[in-house]
Amino acid sequence: MFHNFSSHKKTSSSPPASAPARLNKSCSECTRRKVKCDGGHPCSSCTYYKVSHLCSYRQRNKRNAVSRSTLEEVSEQLKSRTDILEQLFPDIAIDELIGKSRGELLDILRIASVSRAAEDELGDRSAEDPEVADDSAQISENGEPTADRQWDESSHQPPVLQAGDDINAINLATDHHRRSYLGVTSISAILRTIFRLCPPAKHRVAEQAKRWSEDPIHSQSAPFLGGDLGAQLLKEQRCIDFYFEHVHPIVPMLDEEDFRSSYSLGHRREPGWLGLLNMVITIGSIASGSDTLHEQYYEQARTFVDLDSFGAGNLESLQALCLLGGLYLHYRNAPNMAYSILGAAHRVAIALGLHRESRRRGTNTVESQGDLTPSKVNRLETRRRTWWSLFCLDTWASSTLGRPTCGRWEATTMDTLLPSFINEDDHMAMSLCASTRFCLICNRIQSRFAQFNRLTIAEAVAFDQELQSWWASLPALLRSPTNSPSRLTIAREFMRNRYLNIRLILMRSLILYLAHSRIQKSQLGAEELQIIDSCRTVASEAIDSIALYWTPNRVHVWNSAWYLFQACMVPLLSIVIESSRCDPTADSLTSARASLVKAMETFSEMKPWMRASDRGPDIVAAIYEAITGEAEGIGRTPSQDGDSNFFGWYDEQLTFGTELDWGSFLMDDDLHGTLFTTQSQ
Repeated sequence: MFHNFSSHKKTSSSPPASAPARLNKSCSECTRRKVKCDGGHPCSSCTYYKVSHLCSYRQRNKRNAVSRSTLEEVSEQLKSRTDILEQLFPDIAIDELIGKSRGELLDILRIASVSRAAEDELGDRSAEDPEVADDSAQISENGEPTADRQWDESSHQPPVLQAGDDINAINLATDHHRRSYLGVTSISAILRTIFRLCPPAKHRVAEQAKRWSEDPIHSQSAPFLGGDLGAQLLKEQRCIDFYFEHVHPIVPMLDEEDFRSSYSLGHRREPGWLGLLNMVITIGSIASGSDTLHEQYYEQARTFVDLDSFGAGNLESLQALCLLGGLYLHYRNAPNMAYSILGAAHRVAIALGLHRESRRRGTNTVESQGDLTPSKVNRLETRRRTWWSLFCLDTWASSTLGRPTCGRWEATTMDTLLPSFINEDDHMAMSLCASTRFCLICNRIQSRFAQFNRLTIAEAVAFDQELQSWWASLPALLRSPTNSPSRLTIAREFMRNRYLNIRLILMRSLILYLAHSRIQKSQLGAEELQIIDSCRTVASEAIDSIALYWTPNRVHVWNSAWYLFQACMVPLLSIVIESSRCDPTADSLTSARASLVKAMETFSEMKPWMRASDRGPDIVAAIYEAITGEAEGIGRTPSQDGDSNFFGWYDEQLTFGTELDWGSFLMDDDLHGTLFTTQSQ
C-alpha cells in the first residue's frame, strides 16, 4: 500500500507528458459502417474488411466563435448602410431594390430628387404665406384647409347650378363652397395642368364663361303628373320599356318578368317597391328622350327612397338606392351625393348578406340548383346580380375620384359567385359577368392610386396588359356590333368607353406625375416616352370609337360625351407641350388636331341629345382655340436655353389631392358674383 501511494505521489508531481495529437474524426468508411475506428492509416477496421484503399480522413473545420464586440460592430455597420439607403430611397422598400441594375437605381434617384426639389420649393412658399403655413388642418396645394371642404348638391339647387359639380368640372360654376377631395385620376388634375402650361387657354375659357353667364340656361317646366290616368299609365309603360331596353343590360339586377308582372297587377304598395318603380320610370324617361318627365318621377321616388328606407332593409329598396346613386344622381350632376348613397347602399347589401354565397351551394351552375324551385333560383340569381351591379356602379363612378375603395371587395370576407347563365342566350348575365371582371381589375387600380406612394411605370404597364387581356377575352358580341343584339348596344359601348378610359387614366396620371416633377424632355427615358406615345394612341382610339359607335339616345350620349370630353384632354395637352418646344413635332401636332376636330364634330352631332347644361364641348372648343392660336406663334411661352422645359411651366405645384377650383384660378370674384347672380334668376 505504501509503495503504491509513493508511486502515485511521484507521478502526480512530475510535469504531464504531451498527449499525442488526436485525429479529428474516424475515417469515412468507419463512419459509414458505424464501427469504432482506431485512427490508423489505414485503420484496423478497414484492414480487416480489406478496404484499406478507401480509408481516408476528412479534415475537421475549425469553428471560429464570434465575440459580442464583433457582432455589435457588424450590426452597427449594417444599420448605417441601411439608413443611407432609406435616405436615398425614402418611398421604396429596400427589398424592392434587389436585382435592379445601376441604371435603374439612378433613374429612381433622379425622379425622386426632382420631386423633392419641387416639394421643398412649395415648403418655402408655405413658410412665406402665413395662411398656407397654418398647420391647424391638412393644407391642400391651393392653400385651402381640408377642414373647410364642403359642397351643396341638394335638390333645391337649380339644375343649371348642379351642372357645375366639382368632380366632373364640365361647367364653369364657381361656387367656392362646393369642393371635395379628388386625386390624380380626376379630370381636374389635367385641366389644371393645361391652364398652367398655357395661361391663354385659361383666359379664353374665362371669356367664354362670361358669355355663358350672360345667356343663362332655363330648364323647361312641365305640369306635374296628373290629369288623364290612362295617358299617365301609357307614359309609365313607355318609360319601363325604355329602361329594360337600354339601361337594364348595363346593370341587369332586376327580374324583368317579375317586375312587369307586379306593375301590371298594381296591387303592391310597399315603400320599397314604390321607390324602385319610380326610379325605374325616372331613368327610363331619360332613355326615352324626355327633358322633364324624370324630374316629376324623381320627386315621387324621393318620398319612398329617403332615410326611412335605410330602416327597412329589403332587396327592392337596395335596388332603388343603386339606381339613384349609381345612375340618376350622376345625370343630375350630384356626384358627391351619389358617392355617399352608394356607400350606404353597400352597407345595406352587406347587412342583407349579399356579399356571401349560401353555404348550401358550391358551384356557379344552373345544374347545381336543380333541387330548387324556379322562383328560388330566380331569387338567388337576383341577389347575386344586385350585388355585382352595385359593385360595378360604385367602381365605375369612382374611376375619376382618386379616393380609397373602402373595402368595396375583399376576397377574404366576400365570396358571392358571378351571375349564372339561365339559358344559352342569357346576354344579361354575359354583360354583367364581363363588367364584373373588368371592375375587379379597376378596383385594384383605384386602390393603388389611393395609396400615398405614386404608381410606377412598371405597375401601370402591368395593369394595362391585364386590361388588354380582359378585352381580348370578351365574347365577340361584347366587342363588335356585328351580330350583336340591339339590346346590348348601349351596354357594349359603355364597356368599350370605360375600358379605353381606364387605360387612358393609367397613362395620363403618369404624365401628370412627370409634369409635377418638372422633368425636361432630355431627361425622359425610353419608358416615359413610350407611356406618352401610348397615351396619345389610346386617346385617339377613344375619340375614333365614340365618333363611330355613338347612337342617338340620351343615355348613350350622356355617357359618350363625358368620356369624349376626357379623351380630348390628352390631345389638348399634347398640343400645348409640342407648341412650347423650339422644334415641335409636326406629326404629333397634326394627329392631335385631327383628333380634336373629329371630337368637336362628334359633339356637334350629339348636341340634340345632350343636356342643355353640358359645357364640355364649349370648354374643349375654347381651349383648342387658345392653344392652336399659340401654336401659330401668338403668345408663345418662351423656352429656356434652347431646350424646352418639357413639363416645367408652373407657377404653383400641380394639384393631385384637391378639386378643380374654377374660382381660384380661372375667374375673379367679380365674375363669380356676376355668374351666380345671373344663373340664379
